[in-house]
Amino acid sequence: MMQRRDAACSTTPVPLGLSLHRAPLIALACAVALLVPLPPAGGVPGAQADISESELAKVERAIRSCANRHRRAAGLRPLRASGVLSRAARLHARNMAVHRFFSHTDQRGRGPAERVEIFDSEGSFDFIGENIAAGYSSARLACRGWMNSPGHRANILREGFTSIGTGFARGGSLRRYYVQVFGRDDNGAARGRGTGWPRPASLV
Repeated sequence: MMQRRDAACSTTPVPLGLSLHRAPLIALACAVALLVPLPPAGGVPGAQADISESELAKVERAIRSCANRHRRAAGLRPLRASGVLSRAARLHARNMAVHRFFSHTDQRGRGPAERVEIFDSEGSFDFIGENIAAGYSSARLACRGWMNSPGHRANILREGFTSIGTGFARGGSLRRYYVQVFGRDDNGAARGRGTGWPRPASLV
């Protein structure tokens, strides 16, 4: 069972960051920060709003560019786009919009690693991280929120991550949902890029 350090969330737009090992599933970082007011209400709460493939691709590309821009500035390798991680990220964004929740744990009780496993039958990734944000009017503002929060910034700048997937959905009570899913693949582990990662002293 996945253990989390901080599951408290608010109806105010917040980013939430989480990193975990897949076996066992242990949370290393989970941060919550109140940042910006909600956008004006509208639409049908709990329903996923229609969005074109071109708009979806544009927002998801911006979320990915956010991470790689800051990684380059920090002297880190950019993350490779992963179809597996993107499908997991898009699934979670859509579920949050449709089922009106904001959490790393979805309506079926699955965490980030379990969602990745749905699309990763070969087990390509041995370390998973996830950032989520909701209520921001743009990917740029969601990115700023993540980078201003230590837990999310740590995920974006974690040296051992090699790949990224991104997801976006409109609808629900918070109107816009943004997801970054990070992964370390087996090749990254072989290169030693994950050495020195902190492990929690206890489960909370």
